[in-house]
Amino acid sequence: MANKTVSEKNKPTRKKLRANEYYNPKTKRYEYHYKDALGKERVISSYRLDITDQLPKGKRSGKSLREKEAELSTQLENHIDIDGAKLTLLEVMGRYLENLYNRKELSPNTKMGYNVTVNTLKEYRLGHMEIGKIKPEHCEDWLSDMKKKYRGSSIQSQISLIKRTFEYAIDYDYIVKNPFRRITTDRSDSKQMEALTIQDMNRFLEFCSTDAHSKHCYDMIYILFWTGMRVSELCGLTLDDIDMNKRMIRVEKQLLCLNHKHVVRKPKTSNGIRFIPMTDGVYNSFEHVLKNRYLKGDIEPVCYDERGNAYERFVFLATRSRKTIVRAHVEEYLQNCIKRFNIVNPDTPIRKFEPHICRHTFATNMQTLTPKTLQYILGHGNISTTMNNYVDAKPGAQQLTEINELANTMAAI
Repeated sequence: MANKTVSEKNKPTRKKLRANEYYNPKTKRYEYHYKDALGKERVISSYRLDITDQLPKGKRSGKSLREKEAELSTQLENHIDIDGAKLTLLEVMGRYLENLYNRKELSPNTKMGYNVTVNTLKEYRLGHMEIGKIKPEHCEDWLSDMKKKYRGSSIQSQISLIKRTFEYAIDYDYIVKNPFRRITTDRSDSKQMEALTIQDMNRFLEFCSTDAHSKHCYDMIYILFWTGMRVSELCGLTLDDIDMNKRMIRVEKQLLCLNHKHVVRKPKTSNGIRFIPMTDGVYNSFEHVLKNRYLKGDIEPVCYDERGNAYERFVFLATRSRKTIVRAHVEEYLQNCIKRFNIVNPDTPIRKFEPHICRHTFATNMQTLTPKTLQYILGHGNISTTMNNYVDAKPGAQQLTEINELANTMAAI
């Protein structure tokens, strides 16, 4: 019998190849040659032709050529962008966010939240996997690891962005299904914001109005409690926003600290542009603030928006420097006042709270307003945000008083 050629010696026996299937004796791999949707020549390969074939000794396990062909056939039938499917999750997320930022103006806080997700994904294998190879089990593994380090609310925020990234990949034909579709987590461990009781609010405001070191903060804190404004909106108020004749506050901008600079931005959403009516107490506080407003060296501090437009004549200025203030300053003022209050009232202290709790307290105290009115004053786009996230049920004693007042009024009709 004639000696076999080198190629015949290396070629496995009893393997019937289909159209476009080949055996490469140099690499000792089976290959499938095809053209993609753009007519480009492509090749996929494997050491095994069928799933039942034995893997050559010393070679790492992987899918057989026929398994890869089946997946490829599904991709081609569904017009999947094969190059797109090879992008990592982080690369696709980068494309999605770039597309999103070009379409929509987002708040700095929203962008910071997205950056947190991107930076977190960099620490996990999932972020570096090709998006076309990510399966639900990979997503479950990621969620399991995340639960060991992060709270449910933080994880859910990241899940939201990752899900939208996969939907973007589906829209652009990178993948067929969203492997993250069923991924969710419990947010019950998130810290709930709780409004102050009317009694605690009044005790605290009374203290601020009389304490020598807290007086300078009183009007600012009172206005936060009785207007429901966001802190950044209060910091962004200029003199032309305050109409003392009509007793109305115009909210159309906010002042934020971005990259260590005070920057003027539009409100959080378009619904944030609104007019807020003044209570008598708020009117009195603004009257006091405007009457006692003074400048250091008669120099008006100036801040700019992202387009270079200048803003000046801000209502609230720092106590000593007379420069503009942002959330961090208000936070510091408030915490110092709470600390002083608790020193003076060791038997009946008040819990520590952030400026945003003033907004929650306002919503709870004003829940007897019509829901749409309260929604408008708070600047929410959806009534469910107002009622589910901001309005707390009043304490039992207060409920008892109000329900009896209502019952007695109805009985007298």
